[in-house]
Amino acid sequence: MATKTNTTINGKDYYRLSRTIDGKRKQFYGRSKSEAERKYREYLERHYSEKDAQRYYHDNALFSERANEYIEDVLSHSQRYASATKEKYEEAYRCHIKGSDLDRMQMRDVRPSDVQRFYNGLKVSKQTIQNVNKFMSGFGRWLMLNDYAEDIITAVEIPVKPDNKKSETIIVWSDDEVRCIIDGCTRLSQRFRAWFMPIVMIYTGLRLGEVLSLRYSDFNNGMLNVRRQYTHGEVKDPKYKSFRSIPIHDELKDALKKHMMMHTLEMKKNGYETEYVFTTETGHLYDGANIRRALRRFYKRIGVEYKEPHTYRRTFCTRLCKAGVPIQTASELMGHKNISVTAKFYANISNEEKASAINKLSWC
Repeated sequence: MATKTNTTINGKDYYRLSRTIDGKRKQFYGRSKSEAERKYREYLERHYSEKDAQRYYHDNALFSERANEYIEDVLSHSQRYASATKEKYEEAYRCHIKGSDLDRMQMRDVRPSDVQRFYNGLKVSKQTIQNVNKFMSGFGRWLMLNDYAEDIITAVEIPVKPDNKKSETIIVWSDDEVRCIIDGCTRLSQRFRAWFMPIVMIYTGLRLGEVLSLRYSDFNNGMLNVRRQYTHGEVKDPKYKSFRSIPIHDELKDALKKHMMMHTLEMKKNGYETEYVFTTETGHLYDGANIRRALRRFYKRIGVEYKEPHTYRRTFCTRLCKAGVPIQTASELMGHKNISVTAKFYANISNEEKASAINKLSWC
């Protein structure tokens, strides 16, 4: 493989790397990109070692103290990230950085090489190290803006870690499994409190958080209006603000009437009132973890292998594809952020279905 270069000097090819350091633009040259980056990192190390008299070396606070200050005062209040993203970054610190040698260092002593050694020593997946680095990047910017430290992140390379990314294969419910689930929900409605939930997900493709936050008023004039989600104990706008309306299937209408009747009787019996469709026996909203446990028991009872609640959503989109629904319409019904997300499902068609489609072509 040819070495990558981007400039020629005196007839020789080099890779030039431009970086801004202390407000000044500096160039680093190497016979390859990796050599130029190495020279840049070495320069930063020398640069930091020569700055002992600068103020950031006078910060006696521990890394852990500044990290907690950043989490409590900045990250938790940031509007840049969704709540789930903020929790993910905080978890990255709590589970992988907190209590480490790096965490116990005084800020005045922290160098990029310390961060690099910490990264290299982490026994985590590629996805986890990326989350750790995202936390550290935000934290590093905050340290610089507050004059607690110079740049301790830019010179750090993310090491190679095992890739635990899930398979690109889209897992869906088979037609037989869907029929078995619908039958089980109908038969066991008196013993399975959440029996109406799989029905809703089968016929709407809603995200679990959107289902958990449904109100009876959302079912209106033959349409189900998606207006919110319930996640991490908070009712808020749906993911990507994907407000949308979905036509209500006849089977869903009938199941809704049955559920409303059962729920109304329970409210009178237990002395509570709620506008939400899915609640506990005391009128509180369900937690996603509790629903997963309930579904696991339900599937075991009806003889269906457990799959995550999101499988209903994938199945719904795949069925729209197979039914010939235009991809733009499917994307709107699903509330996808980008039509390219929907396109993955339109590519998830079996070879038999592809062959059947080709055989239908005729110009004679």
